[in-house]
Amino acid sequence: MIQFRTLLCALHSNGVAFVIIGGVAGTLHGSARVTYDLDVVYERSPDNLKRMVAALRPYEPYLRGAPPRVFRLDLEAIAELETIKEERQSEGSPPNSR
Repeated sequence: MIQFRTLLCALHSNGVAFVIIGGVAGTLHGSARVTYDLDVVYERSPDNLKRMVAALRPYEPYLRGAPPRVFRLDLEAIAELETIKEERQSEGSPPNSR
């Protein structure tokens, strides 16, 4: 199970600019629905991305649905994901489509 407090403290203590979204945000606002993942939106500035990588790398984050150990959390991987997202948007595809 995800340790929400640990991850949020890691992000905060590393100075990562982010907001909580999704089910956890709903729960914090009184929703009875419980989720077991943590969704955040983060500022995409180069400095903030460096802080986010430093904060989360020790926890070995992964992409849902990706083969194990294929995704790596570093600035190069994030840049590649952003490029793919931009290409899909310019083609008219939703950002998360495959």
